[in-house]
Amino acid sequence: MSLPDQPEGLDADMGPDMESFQLERPPSPARSYLSMESDVEQPVKAEGDLTTPIRVHERAESPEMRQSETSHEQPREGAFPPEQGPDAAHQPFPPHAVSESEGTAVENLSPMEMPFIFKSIQRTLEKLTEAEFILFKKYLSYSRPEDFASLMVDLDVLDVVDRMLERCGKGGAVKVSLDILTSMKKNNLARSLEGMCKRIKVQYELRIDLKRRHESIFEGIPQQGQHSMLHSIYTEVHMTEGNAGVNKEHEVRQSEMASGRLFSPEILLKSSELFESSFICERGIRTVMTRGIPGIGLTVTVQKFVMDWTEERSNQDIQFVFPLPFRELKYVDTEMSLIDLLCYFYPALKGIDFIESPDCKVLFILEGLDEYLQPLSFRTNELWHDVKAPTSVDMLVTNLIKGRLVPSGLVWITSRQAATSVIPADCVDLLTQMRGFTDLQKEEYFRKKINDQELASKIVEYVQSSRSLHIICHVPMFCWVVAAVFKTKFPEADSGETPMTVTQLFLQYVLVQSTIRKSKYIGFQPDAPKWTDDDRDFLVKLGKLAFRHLEKDRKEFYLADIQECGLDAEHVTVQSGLCTEHFPAVHTVSQQRVFCFVHLSIQEFLAAFYVYVSFRLNHRNVLDHAPAIPRLFKEAPIVDLNKSAIDKALQSKNGHLDLFLRFLLGLSVEFSQYLLEGLLPRAANNAHSVEETVKYIRKKMRENTYPDRCSNLRICLADLEA
Repeated sequence: MSLPDQPEGLDADMGPDMESFQLERPPSPARSYLSMESDVEQPVKAEGDLTTPIRVHERAESPEMRQSETSHEQPREGAFPPEQGPDAAHQPFPPHAVSESEGTAVENLSPMEMPFIFKSIQRTLEKLTEAEFILFKKYLSYSRPEDFASLMVDLDVLDVVDRMLERCGKGGAVKVSLDILTSMKKNNLARSLEGMCKRIKVQYELRIDLKRRHESIFEGIPQQGQHSMLHSIYTEVHMTEGNAGVNKEHEVRQSEMASGRLFSPEILLKSSELFESSFICERGIRTVMTRGIPGIGLTVTVQKFVMDWTEERSNQDIQFVFPLPFRELKYVDTEMSLIDLLCYFYPALKGIDFIESPDCKVLFILEGLDEYLQPLSFRTNELWHDVKAPTSVDMLVTNLIKGRLVPSGLVWITSRQAATSVIPADCVDLLTQMRGFTDLQKEEYFRKKINDQELASKIVEYVQSSRSLHIICHVPMFCWVVAAVFKTKFPEADSGETPMTVTQLFLQYVLVQSTIRKSKYIGFQPDAPKWTDDDRDFLVKLGKLAFRHLEKDRKEFYLADIQECGLDAEHVTVQSGLCTEHFPAVHTVSQQRVFCFVHLSIQEFLAAFYVYVSFRLNHRNVLDHAPAIPRLFKEAPIVDLNKSAIDKALQSKNGHLDLFLRFLLGLSVEFSQYLLEGLLPRAANNAHSVEETVKYIRKKMRENTYPDRCSNLRICLADLEA
């Protein structure tokens, strides 16, 4: 088939699929290898330890070389002269990858280094005849006219290789060379080059695959067509070393704030620093575990790490990064080897045989341990060393984490906090905790998420106006809920209204977490109703647990407490998105597992939800601890419950029911009723009950019997009258 505008000299049957040559320009051009050391006679170690002098041809610098040298003062990372390469002591690329008949020598360099790639391509192209080399350059000009059209006729082999590496990067230069040689039917040369540069070719294709998978992100509930580009919204989330627990900052209970700061003084880390060579060598680190509460940003942090590696921004001494999400591993029900498992997820890795090589630094990212529903048998699984022998996923994962399988490989495990206890402590060299957004990061997120900066400013102002909302927005998922609500209800910034009360935003957050729970752990159909009977039963039981402990002013609970409410510990602490396991800094004598809600305000909201739903469905005021009174003719007015809650909250000396009261009253307003549709029937005479509640609050404020609690009543009043 004839290609349009095909360059002269390209036969129709030799024309490549030119689309395959449209390579992405690398993030930053590589400094010309020739500009570093082009006129030096270099000894090259051949097979059998024979040393042969290879002289790079001396000639006057081309204009492109001079421009390359003056334009880029610093070499691209990894572009070192042979004697300066960071991995110069590594063994050469295995001789079996080189065709002896081709007479190709192999340097004493890592096969990932720029000099190795340069020499490999150079020697391959030097085996072309003059006519074939001219044809090669025409193919190259056609594929990337903006980079290779000018002066290509005059360029010799060294110039061509130099420019390919500069414009395409290491992996791109190898890939385009292989494609052109194959199209020219120079299959022997293509195979020889692929054998020498197999590792860089595989890395290049892996980078392309990972970039495609990780460059966009679904926030909150994944919906087709509603993704964002990661780079446009990503905001750094604070990570600390060690066990930090949940954020205890609270609007009312100021004494429980950690010295008025969100973060305690642990060592702050960035994800890009976790596997830096200097850091892991100094600390003796192989396996890192990063945990956090639901919605805190674990998945996005992994995505950013992978994207930074694929785009060559960080961790370039790691040759291969293999993300293996537990949400996909759980579906692998057949035995396979580690190599087969990697190829199953990443077909470009087919034929890899170097992940155990001492000069091949690899990182396995085991993401989302909480989503792996099968047990991991660390105690009973046998030793497994063979990367090519098939076995179960359980066996592969446990031996990979223990360091028996690919002992030189790095491992990064991420998980919701409550699921991490299945990993033995002696298998983890570094424990880190995701802590969420600081105040500055909250604002940064909203300004990135919202294109209209006036609307973004309005959101920031609204969040800062409510202490409770401002605190809970340290959770990135909650920030997303706030941004989504504003964008949906008020796409323009000039609206004078506020979209929702704090109660309604918390209700939206619980709805989002319920949807995620069904999607991740139960199986969720897109056309399913937003609320189900299972949601109601689960949230009522969880709310009962929250209310019991709020009444006792307790923030932590135990396994027996969960079971008393008819709940499963796994469902509560791992799947709900609302609770987590708490790891005390000081080990207790009892060694009981300790649990808590992801934030005290979530406990207060769920407690209010339980009290409200119990009254609406069972006509029972659980605040009075009296048996339910059957009502045969009409539903009890909600104002009766509200008055009881107001009285109880006013009598609280430390204000531990203030936020609970705000949430309870907020559930009775009209828009909250709309959000609860499908979970509860609409309340009768709701407007009248709200009006009567407002009158009762004003009466209590005039009496001023509890002056310390009146400020909270004013906030409740504002929510009811909004």
